[in-house]
Amino acid sequence: MKNSLTIPRTLLPALLGMLLLTGCDDGSNEQPLADTPESALQQAREAALYDEVDSLNYLNDQAAKRAQQTETEALEEWNSPQAFAARSALRTGEYDFTPPPTPPVSRPGQLLNLPPVSSPRFTVRDRQWPVAGEVSIAMWSQDKLSAFSISIDDNHVQDHPFWFEMGERYGWKWTWFVIANQVGWGAHDHWGHWQLVQDKGHDVQTHTYSHLCDALFYTYREYRQSQVVIDQNVEGARVVAMGYPFGLNTNKAGSPCAPLTSARTQNDRTQAARYFLAARDVYGALTSPARIDFLNVPSVSSARNFLNADAPWAYFDSTLDPASNNWRSWYSAHFHGLYAQTDKDYVVQILDHLKNREADVWVGSFTAVARYAQEFATARITNLQQGSNSTRFEVRDDMNDGWFDEPLTLKLRLPEGSTTASATQQGVAIPARVVTHAGNVYALVDAKPDQGVVAINY
Repeated sequence: MKNSLTIPRTLLPALLGMLLLTGCDDGSNEQPLADTPESALQQAREAALYDEVDSLNYLNDQAAKRAQQTETEALEEWNSPQAFAARSALRTGEYDFTPPPTPPVSRPGQLLNLPPVSSPRFTVRDRQWPVAGEVSIAMWSQDKLSAFSISIDDNHVQDHPFWFEMGERYGWKWTWFVIANQVGWGAHDHWGHWQLVQDKGHDVQTHTYSHLCDALFYTYREYRQSQVVIDQNVEGARVVAMGYPFGLNTNKAGSPCAPLTSARTQNDRTQAARYFLAARDVYGALTSPARIDFLNVPSVSSARNFLNADAPWAYFDSTLDPASNNWRSWYSAHFHGLYAQTDKDYVVQILDHLKNREADVWVGSFTAVARYAQEFATARITNLQQGSNSTRFEVRDDMNDGWFDEPLTLKLRLPEGSTTASATQQGVAIPARVVTHAGNVYALVDAKPDQGVVAINY
């Protein structure tokens, strides 16, 4: 991203207002309730774009400070072990790009992502309790009622220690959407930072190559090159999800990248569909889990109104309320930099709230939730065979087997008198536990779709 003039916040409202009116078109994934004041949603969208602008301005300011280093300071940073390791790992020049092997192609039975729908893909129901001899598929992992994910945009490595601490404290994983060309050769940001994210079990995905801020790049390279560069430099990474810079509608108002308005520097969902199983917007309202647009997943910036019952489009507890249109929804929240202690305190407040509801909420990475949701929407049980002490079957879906390997939670009612269970898939042990409901005992097992025969033994 090139250094450019920082636009004062005082000039932003007019610019944002004009672009937001055009940006909120009929293709939006937001589905606010009928009684939601449009003005309040407008303010939420505007706040989300403020977050984006503030983040880019912060990164620009930090780059400017580094540019003013003394020769001694610059030499010390250049010779640091971290900088040397980053330079040694560099495989291509910034503008050199040799296309890697062709990515998979979406086709029936091996879809890379689900297309948007005008009607629900399935009926949203409460937890299922199958009758004897039947297997049900849980709508969310671990048979939870709703799902929640946190993603972090841009390369705010200064916040990594905080997010690592939160992940360890609560036992959850986050997704980072990384601007690939911002990972440099100095101590301030290098690939070692992102390898540590991956090594700690978190999720590294792409926020494009230059955040749509380089006129020499066009959308295909923004998407594909960032995917390849991250995969090459972060061992174990599988980049199959993207956070749209400036949102799908590419509202750059007020950002350092605002002058770049050509079509080649805009987001393109058709291109995104070729390379990613899901792509996340920068603002949005909660939507029905049966209608998710996986190439424009709505996300609540900074989790604003998470605890506010008067803002139903972003009120988390509505996902657990059967009377709400948001019941059983996926709540995607995203953050940029955490510039003040109050920002971190708010994150802790949110995580504490979720921990108190952990029996009903699955907290997963953005990519894990996107995988599970699409697998569930197309999943089915086949070849069911029941014996005296075991049940065998297969679980299949319509998604690409190389990209979609998130275990689905399956539920079987055990025969009367059985109180324990174990499970295998293709002869390899898989997680299994038992729960009791209405006097009956059920086995819950986690099995991957299209990976062979599942056997539940009791």
